[in-house]
Amino acid sequence: MSKLSFEEFMKLNEKDKCERYKDLSKHDKFLARISQPITPKIVSQEELTEEEKEKIKKMKNDTKSLEEMEKFAEKHISKLKKMRKEK
Repeated sequence: MSKLSFEEFMKLNEKDKCERYKDLSKHDKFLARISQPITPKIVSQEELTEEEKEKIKKMKNDTKSLEEMEKFAEKHISKLKKMRKEK
């Protein structure tokens, strides 16, 4: 049995909800998750630390690298397929 009902959980403030989520039953946890608003929290760049800005920059670079690798792989896979057909 859960230590906290869904109804009680919904009356809590956001900070307390984060702390008490673990006290819900599996079903009530599901209800809590689907009850959350979908709107994202927007963080302006001024609020980011230099370390966070560097991490974002690195992720963007990694994404570009991944896209380049995928294009490279596609190009060579198509060449391999052509070679197999020619045999």
